Amino acid sequence: MQAVATPREDRWWSPRWSGLGLGVVGVLAAVNVGGTLVDDGAPAATNIAGALALAPALTGAGAGWRPTLLVATIALLTTAVLVRVDEVATLFAWVRIVVVASAGVLATLVARHRTRQRALLEDRREAAEILQSALLTELAEPEDLDLAARYVPAGVGDRVGGDWYDAIVDRDGNTTVIIGDVVGHDLRAAAAMGQLRGLLRAYAVEGGQLPSHLLSRAEWALQRLNLDIMATAVVARVHEVDGARQLWVSRAGHPPPALLRPDGSAVVLETPGDLPLGLGLGPDLLDRHDELVDFPDGSMLLLYTDGLVERRDGSLHEQTQELLQALRRDGSQPVDAALDRIIADLGPTGDDDVAVLAVQTRPRPVSR
Repeated sequence: MQAVATPREDRWWSPRWSGLGLGVVGVLAAVNVGGTLVDDGAPAATNIAGALALAPALTGAGAGWRPTLLVATIALLTTAVLVRVDEVATLFAWVRIVVVASAGVLATLVARHRTRQRALLEDRREAAEILQSALLTELAEPEDLDLAARYVPAGVGDRVGGDWYDAIVDRDGNTTVIIGDVVGHDLRAAAAMGQLRGLLRAYAVEGGQLPSHLLSRAEWALQRLNLDIMATAVVARVHEVDGARQLWVSRAGHPPPALLRPDGSAVVLETPGDLPLGLGLGPDLLDRHDELVDFPDGSMLLLYTDGLVERRDGSLHEQTQELLQALRRDGSQPVDAALDRIIADLGPTGDDDVAVLAVQTRPRPVSR
């Protein structure tokens, strides 16, 4: 049978917190002995053994229950020695011992409860990450495009959220890419994301539809199925007309995608910012739009969620300009390397999860 490693906080020794607790025991014991040596006439009057209750309390503030129990035991034994050496009256001696023992027991119980809660939280986060990973599908592999995507979980909460990406090659051979963000940053948001993502990809694989039509169909389905989901999204469809690639782009309340052109310039595609999905207004009341954009060889389309560009200490405009600079600087690299560099340059804060999807045109062979 394979041995199971003891978690760091459940081991008997925690370098930082055990050291702190034992340091407090040593300092207070030294002060007590020093006071006894200075006042030879009444050593019991200088006894501060009861203050050793501070040691397990400090250890339990950051360590698991085992280190806390160890420090509490050492503090209790030290208390018993000090009251004996100082010849403290029996009643007062027992008061000091009971105070230190009670503090040790309480600190150990609190540390044990916190350790269990932390373990449960870690299990929940692990389950959330597994769920998120299962919902983020493998990207399609079209013949004329290179695709790459990244998901960066938030550093707080369940480390899971409603951000997602997708890429589908439809029955006509055209590629549709989607990125979206369901409101929320928990397991419920992840589950809602899975439902909405399933709707959009089921419609997209049929082919022959503009992005705005896909979004309108999804809006209708959300209402007919009574799904309480609010989300933003961008849908882009790559197709060819007379040998030239073009993009149809539709945006539902989501940050606009960025486009790197073959000449090295980068722009934000300020497509009409239609309303988000799930507002309950009805598809007939939401006039969704599409924007047609040239997508020649040497281009890269970057779709992203707001966690990539939103900062508490900076404006959205400034961060978007930084994104365009990063795209100009790194977008000519192979798509995987380019995406890693762009994310590193932008440096997501971890306050929000981030999804990024890059679509890079692949040069087609020249016919002879």
